[in-house]
Amino acid sequence: MRKLLILLSVFSLLTACKSAPQKEAPPAPPSGPIAVKEPAITITSIKILQADLINTRFKLSLRIDNPNTFPITLSSFRYELYGDGKFWADGVEKNLAVVPAKGFAETSLDFEMNFIGMKRRLLDDIIALREVHYRIAGSMELEMGIPGLPGFHLNLDYSGISSVIQ
Repeated sequence: MRKLLILLSVFSLLTACKSAPQKEAPPAPPSGPIAVKEPAITITSIKILQADLINTRFKLSLRIDNPNTFPITLSSFRYELYGDGKFWADGVEKNLAVVPAKGFAETSLDFEMNFIGMKRRLLDDIIALREVHYRIAGSMELEMGIPGLPGFHLNLDYSGISSVIQ
């Protein structure tokens, strides 16, 4: 009986001293080199939206395809827009899209152009809802979803024709 009491006491002590379950540690960053592929940027459309006699609005739609196994962020887009060979507008947009791993994201920018100082022919084309030649040039900064991994700097130079939408 005494042995049984000692055995139960030792068993009780051992179960009472059991440590709490440990939380699972976050995964460690990969130790070897990471295969990083350049994302593909596609301008899906540029629309010229007729507004009034002084200002016109533009809508630029982008698609970013991410071939990597980690998410990326389109953190900055610096652009210059030209129409019929003349400077129209420029600017910088920040934090436009987060692109999932092995996925894509679509985003759009809206900006405005003022006709003061432009040739009358351009204004006439927009009023008449005719097609307009454009060129957009700029650069994008994409951040990687892994700390310590440098981002991408992509240059963009795209030309085309856009119809004017009322």
